[in-house]
Formats: sequence, C-alpha cells, structure tokens
Amino acid sequence: MFGCYDDDFRERERPDSSCSLPSSLSEALAVRTQEIRKSVPFTVRAAMPADTAEIDALFRASYGQLLKQHYAAAILDAALPALLHTAPRLLNSGTFFVAETGGGEIIAAGGWTQATPFGGVGPREIGHMRRVAVHPDHVRQGIGSVLVEHILDNARLTGVERMCCLSTLTAREFYEAHGFSASGDVDLALKPGVYLPAIQMARDLV
Repeated sequence: MFGCYDDDFRERERPDSSCSLPSSLSEALAVRTQEIRKSVPFTVRAAMPADTAEIDALFRASYGQLLKQHYAAAILDAALPALLHTAPRLLNSGTFFVAETGGGEIIAAGGWTQATPFGGVGPREIGHMRRVAVHPDHVRQGIGSVLVEHILDNARLTGVERMCCLSTLTAREFYEAHGFSASGDVDLALKPGVYLPAIQMARDLV
C-alpha cells in the first residue's frame, strides 16, 4: 500500500475531495488494531536518518513487487527509479514512522506531513499521507493497518481535521477500508515525461 510521494513530484490534476469514516467502521478498526498488536511482534516508532538505507530497500521491495498488479512494466521501469529514495526532510519530520520487528527489521514505513507532496503548505488542519508501504513478505498481516491508524492518531493529536492521500491504484481498496474516499484520478509527474497514474483520496479525522 502506498501513499504520497516526495516533494519534487507534481500532479496534472488536483480535484477536491471530502469524506468521513462511519463510527461503526472506526470502532471495528480500533478493535482490529488492538488484536494485531497482540498477535504480531512489531512496534511502531519515529523514523530516523540512520534508517534511510533500510527504508529505501523496503520501498524497492514493496514497489517493485506489489505495483505490478496494476501498472504496466513500461510504466514501472520508468517510474521506479524516482520512487526509491526517501527525502531526508521526511525522515527528520518526526511524523514519518516505521514498523520494526523485535529483531530490528523494518517491515513497513509511512507517515504524514502538513506540507503537500509538492512542497506547498496549506491550512494547518489539513494533513497529507506520505509514502506508506509494507514489505511484500509481510502484507495482509494487518501491519499496514496498524501503521495507518498510528499515523492518523498522531495527526489528530496535532489538530489535523482532514487527511489527504495520493494513492497508487494498488492501494485504493486499502485506503477505502480506512475511511478514505476517492475524488478523482491524477497523473503524478515523477520526472519530465514520466507519469504515474494515481488516485486523489481523503477522509475526515473528526
């Protein structure tokens, strides 16, 4: 599952979106998160610059394998080189996190910022999901769900009322399960002439 990308990317179209998470779904996710934390031996902590190489390796494994479900090989061959490096400002933000096993292996990463993936800063109550991914050996174990709920809780505590997300086609259903709604398709300009189809999504946190 994948959220937004780094600050030098652009999108061709940015439609507005709005959505809310039903209380029943929110409660179910909270219960599920508690169950996963009890059964899967990992912790969530803030990322550090020292994690750069391991996080980049995680993205390489995750994007390289999981995006094949929804993107043609030609698109991935052109796009992946631009997706495999994590911006230092994310690792220094204090709002970018990793899921780490008891043995110290980073198996998922992601976070949020008030800055958009394109470098601008909007209203303080608006947040932006950033680069959420799980290692392919650990998908469908609930780890991504725990990480996303941690990210949303962290944002909520700072006063963020609405979270935006540029999702890959692969991650759309994952984000919908966490209360996000799609409002339009966008093409992310990763570098001149290279575009990655994505989906603009958002959800309310209050």
